[in-house]
Amino acid sequence: MRTQCIFILSRHILLARGVETLLQGQRGLRVVGSETDPEAGMKRIQALQPDVVILASEIGESQSLAMASAIFECNPGGAVIGLCPGENLLHIYRDSQMKVAKVEDLLQAIRQARTGRARS
Repeated sequence: MRTQCIFILSRHILLARGVETLLQGQRGLRVVGSETDPEAGMKRIQALQPDVVILASEIGESQSLAMASAIFECNPGGAVIGLCPGENLLHIYRDSQMKVAKVEDLLQAIRQARTGRARS
């Protein structure tokens, strides 16, 4: 199995570190970077070209969509998963949305984001 590289973009360092901690030790997944500043994050995403970007959406939906669109522009081969902690939702941009009940839901979304399949 090929290791998927993941980048975490969140304005809240505690949320970013929490997601990173949850992903540590998961077979086939490797966090390659994390950033709290969106502008710096975009530069790092462009340089690293991760398979999946986790975009923690503490901001409004329209701003999240704009940020996801910008991520696709600088990392066209990657997938974007919008994590909305207040609503317990994951948005797999350009694909689907699913309700989050447990950590395994995030792991499943990461693994399926590249194939375009997700559970509703």
